[in-house]
Amino acid sequence: MIISKDAKELKNKLLGKIIDEGVECKSKYGDTLRCKPAFAVVKNPDYVHELEYDFSGYTICGERYTGRVKESIDDAIQKLKSTPFTRRVSIPIWRAKDHNCDTPPAITEISFIVYKNQLNATTLVRSLDVLNYFTFNFDFVNYVVEQVLDKTGYKKGSIAMLINVPHIYMRDLKRAKDERDEYEEKYGVTEYGTHIVEDYLSSAWHSVLEGVYFEGMVKKTEWGEMFEGQAESKFLHRTFVEVKNPYENQIHDKAPFTRKYGVEYAHDYVICAKSIDKPINEPILKEDETYTYAERARYCEKDVVRVDQLYAVIEKLREDKFRRDCYVGISRPWDLLSDEPPCLRGYQFFALNDETLAGLFYMRSNDAYGAMHANAYAFSLLTQYVAELTGFQNHVYYHFAVDMHIYAEFFDAVKEILQPETPTIHDVIDFKK
Repeated sequence: MIISKDAKELKNKLLGKIIDEGVECKSKYGDTLRCKPAFAVVKNPDYVHELEYDFSGYTICGERYTGRVKESIDDAIQKLKSTPFTRRVSIPIWRAKDHNCDTPPAITEISFIVYKNQLNATTLVRSLDVLNYFTFNFDFVNYVVEQVLDKTGYKKGSIAMLINVPHIYMRDLKRAKDERDEYEEKYGVTEYGTHIVEDYLSSAWHSVLEGVYFEGMVKKTEWGEMFEGQAESKFLHRTFVEVKNPYENQIHDKAPFTRKYGVEYAHDYVICAKSIDKPINEPILKEDETYTYAERARYCEKDVVRVDQLYAVIEKLREDKFRRDCYVGISRPWDLLSDEPPCLRGYQFFALNDETLAGLFYMRSNDAYGAMHANAYAFSLLTQYVAELTGFQNHVYYHFAVDMHIYAEFFDAVKEILQPETPTIHDVIDFKK
C-alpha cells in the first residue's frame, strides 16, 4: 500500500513502483512495463488540475463516463444520507456489454464508506497508463466524490485506488523516469487501509481475523434490525490481501466450512462450472434465487445486452495472455435499490508473466469470519481453472474488501481461534475440597 499526501505525489510514486518492479510485456498498443497491482491512497484528495470541464465529453463504448455514474448517483446519495453506516453504496461503471467494444472503461467501480462523518471513496481500476492517464482518472473520481459531498454534507475523507494493472509504455520510459519519485510500501493495518501478504489462503484468513479483531473499528450495521447479534461489528476499511501460493494449506483447521462445501459453492454459485468451457445462452438461476455470482457473470436476464463475461475473458486470454481487459462485472446499477446487493462487485484475470495468472476479486463488504475464507477458496479455485484453460502454469490470488468486518455475535468464536484457552489442572481438580 502506497499512501500519499496528494494525487500528484501519488502519481510519481506509482511511476517509481512500475519502473523498479515492472516487467516488459507485449501489447497491441505498444510494449509496456507493468507491475503487480497497486493499492494506493491519497490522504488529502483534490483535483490534480484546476477543473475546467465536467467530463461530459469523455466516452466509453459510445457512452459518457458521467452517464454511467448518473444512473446510480441519486440512489447512492439517498442511501448515504439515510444510513451513514451503510456498506451498500457502490457505483458500477462497467457493463457486461463492454466486452463488445475496444475501449472499455478503466474505472469499473466506485465504493463509498462514511466514518466519523467523513466520506471516503475507493475505486477499482482494471488498467492504468499511469504516466498519461492517472490525472484524468483520479480527477474523475474526485469529481464524483464532490457531487456526493455536495448533496450529503459530509466532510471529505481519503480516496483510494486499487489499480490491477499499473503500467507505462516503453516509448515513454525516459519521460517516466524524469517524473518518478521514491515510494514506500506499507503493510499491516493503518487508518487508511490494510495490506496483508501471506503464503497461503489459510494463513491469509487468520491474518485478516487478527487485524479485524484486534485493530478493527466499531460501528453499527444494517443487519441489526433483523439479527440482534449483527447490530454491531468491528471493521477494517479497505483490506487488500495477497496470497502467493494458493495451492497449499488452503483451508484453515478452524475454518467454518468444509472443502466439499467450498468446491460446491465455487462450482454452483460462483462459476457454473459444468459450462466453464462453453458460452451460456440461457437462464441459469434456480426458482428461489434472486442472483448468483455465476448468473451475474454469465447470463444476467435483466441485462439489455447479455454477455457471458467469464467465457469472454477466457477466450481473450487464449488469444493474448497479456490482455488488460479481462474483467467480469458482477455489480449492476439496480443493486443500490436492493437490501442484499452482491458483496462481490467484480473480478479480473491478468498475467504477471508468461507463466503466472493473477486473479483479483473486489468486494464492497466481506464477513471476515463467516464468509471470507470460503469466498477466497472459491475465487482462487476459479482463477486456477482459468489459468489451466488458458495455458498458464500457475496462479496467484488477490482479495480486496472495502469493508472487512466481524459481527459482534462472532467475537467469541474468533477469539477462540486467535487465543484458544489451554486448560490447567485447576479445570480438572477442585483443590478446595
